[in-house]
Amino acid sequence: MSCPDKPPASLRLQGVSWGPSRSGNVLHDISLDLSPGRILVVVGPNGAGKSTLLRLIYRFLKPTTGRVLLDDEDIHACSARHVARQVAAVLQEQPTDFALTVREIVALGRAPHRNLLASDSRRDAHMVDHALGRLALRPLANRLFGTLSGGERQRVMVARALAQEPRLIVLDEPTNHLDIRYQLELLQLIRELRITVVCSLHDLNLAAMTADDLLILRDGHPLAFGAAEQVLTPELIAQAFDVRARPIQGSTQFDFSLNDLSMESYS
Repeated sequence: MSCPDKPPASLRLQGVSWGPSRSGNVLHDISLDLSPGRILVVVGPNGAGKSTLLRLIYRFLKPTTGRVLLDDEDIHACSARHVARQVAAVLQEQPTDFALTVREIVALGRAPHRNLLASDSRRDAHMVDHALGRLALRPLANRLFGTLSGGERQRVMVARALAQEPRLIVLDEPTNHLDIRYQLELLQLIRELRITVVCSLHDLNLAAMTADDLLILRDGHPLAFGAAEQVLTPELIAQAFDVRARPIQGSTQFDFSLNDLSMESYS
């Protein structure tokens, strides 16, 4: 879902680091260029810094050092409202106590485009309905958000992000709470979006299916960035995750097992 007058954005990270004050950095010197319309998947073990990096990209955190550039414009030199018209985020965990319907939640995605006292426009209504349709949510449109399952709530939050008409969408573990069918449908939808996407995933096989470009993190440091087929190698997987990865012949998928060192650590 994209508009011809809103082309996908380019993303550039220049020496980005972040850490809580006086505690040292937890994310270290990350630089990359993501071309418009490409899908970047960020992978790494728990605690690698994936969610922290995504928070920097959607302007929730400000880098300790370095810059985050959207179309060569520093997002922290722009207003929050301006950035919200360009970048949408879908987070891992969603609140369940909204006393709002599914349609009302999705309509919140239109907030950056509205004037304070303006009523919903025809454009707003169209984008909300279109997002509901893309995520197969029209039958749930009048249900209260808090009555939905975890997977249904996740689909609602993705629909809200799409209604925002972003030029870049950030998704933090978007397949959480989804059964395998909805995982595959959501990742297919991501592949069909004509916008720039930054997404974190735990499942390396899903990452290989989804990514144009891949960033591997470990302990807050970048191990590799580049085209997915070049970065997702058995050697780099072993370095990042301490597991043995064996390519499945004729596919981009892997079988995984504990390496010898991991086995010895449990003996």
